[in-house]
Amino acid sequence: MSNGIFAVEFRSNLPDNGTGVIVIKDGSVNGGDDNFLYRGHVPTTSGKFSGQFQVSKWKDGTTSVTGFDNYTLEATGEIDYESGNISLSGSVAGHSNSRLELTGRKIADAF
Repeated sequence: MSNGIFAVEFRSNLPDNGTGVIVIKDGSVNGGDDNFLYRGHVPTTSGKFSGQFQVSKWKDGTTSVTGFDNYTLEATGEIDYESGNISLSGSVAGHSNSRLELTGRKIADAF
């Protein structure tokens, strides 16, 4: 099944780290944490992918692990729906020196 709710952990090269939750439903990715929203797309079948993810600040309080409040993350990764794992790495568009890595595990099915 290609739908699920994933707990994610991310870290940057600043170094900084954080956690959040994403929901993957029919290839759409939506999620967030206490201060930021994440949106993008992944394939509906397991395998490698590349794509862009929008990260936007919705509430003041903390700084982004990349140092930017609103940005596009250009990333490559791999998703395995059968084992419930996702990973990706990438950089902020236009700022290749600002890098981010994400790992996640499925914690529940998405309806």
